[in-house]
Amino acid sequence: MEPSPRRRRILPPQPDAAAEPGETILDSLPPELLSEILSRLPLRCAVRTAALARAWRRRWESVPSLRIKWRAGADPDAITGVLRRYSCPVIEFSHSHNGEASFHHSGIWLRVLALRGVQTLDLDFERSDEEFDEESDEQSVHTLHPSIFWCRGLTVLRLSGCNIATMPPGFAGFPNLTKMTLFNVGFPDGPRELEALVAASPLLETLRLLHLEVPYSNGEYLQWAIQAPKLRYLFIDQIVDYGWQIADLPSLEEADIDVAMYSTHRDFVKLMTGLDRTKKLKISIPPEDVNVLEGLSCRFNNLKSLSLQTSLHLLSGVLSLFCLLRNAPNLEVLDIELYDDYSEDDEVDNDFLNAQWADDLFLNLVCVGVTHLTCKLSEMRFIEFVLSKARGLREFHVCLDEGCSKSNEEAVTELVKYRRASPRAKVFFCRADYD
Repeated sequence: MEPSPRRRRILPPQPDAAAEPGETILDSLPPELLSEILSRLPLRCAVRTAALARAWRRRWESVPSLRIKWRAGADPDAITGVLRRYSCPVIEFSHSHNGEASFHHSGIWLRVLALRGVQTLDLDFERSDEEFDEESDEQSVHTLHPSIFWCRGLTVLRLSGCNIATMPPGFAGFPNLTKMTLFNVGFPDGPRELEALVAASPLLETLRLLHLEVPYSNGEYLQWAIQAPKLRYLFIDQIVDYGWQIADLPSLEEADIDVAMYSTHRDFVKLMTGLDRTKKLKISIPPEDVNVLEGLSCRFNNLKSLSLQTSLHLLSGVLSLFCLLRNAPNLEVLDIELYDDYSEDDEVDNDFLNAQWADDLFLNLVCVGVTHLTCKLSEMRFIEFVLSKARGLREFHVCLDEGCSKSNEEAVTELVKYRRASPRAKVFFCRADYD
């Protein structure tokens, strides 16, 4: 037998004889590659590389594009220390509330971040239920340090659970800001501060205003306007109508407006006219005794998808719906979420629906959905009307409300009887289950 070949002993790489004491093989990599490696690490790992060798002790402090993101529970003193040592522009800084110490340190953070030209800023000061003092909850809300207004490098701003300080004299705006989200944010000096903040962001493309706190007097909110020439996406979610108006949004593509209680002075024709350029629109129409969109004349030529919260058993609600449909010739998708209305009145009959018909109605409609259906006579008449008129329809989705008195079998039996103008139309059925 031939002897087996001898195994070669693999020796570990020997350090460069010319290397300084404490250097590692990593130091032989190009500086650009080292920076790229460090920039891809989580912040905590990047900082811990300081223990690799003497030459790495301060390397992370000058790595461009490092994202300074902290989880809830992080030590505020450690955050302050890292920010003060980091010498490059800050690409992203994010932090979630961690007790009163976070409030104290946040002013220091904002001052440093303003100097570092922070681009993305995400601050969450939401308190837990256990932290709130019901007798003095207003005093417990954190007021953001005015240094926020000097972060002129911002491109993305997300704030939650805080109040906005008075805008300082000489505020020149956020010239690079493209996205702003405000959740549970208060404006103690009134909504004109918010109006000015939006107007001072000429490149703003996305605006989310969610559960804001705005003061009012004599039971009414001061009117203010949203004016943003580049705005493409607008989202408003609020319990009460706090006085906002749409001034001029020529670039708007999508709007989602959910207000539970509108002001009695709200002009819906004016509101809808300001949204006439949207491609996708979601909005609630209050169940008033009158048609709130009577006189609507603007055309929604870009509108492809429409989602409405409304009533189908009140004449006023159906009239408002048809005012929109007649002015949206290119509509393809229609979703209707029915209000939880306990009224037993059925005002909408077949003669009324047929009187609304026009040859160009539903011309491009391909998909319709109705949710929270209670199978009231008016609601079923509307479904029958759409099925019998929409010649290009492909899908009709019906979702029964959990409290509907009819069984699934009874509802389906009635639906399959309806004539369909489109031979391709299919009806999809389900029942809501909130358990």
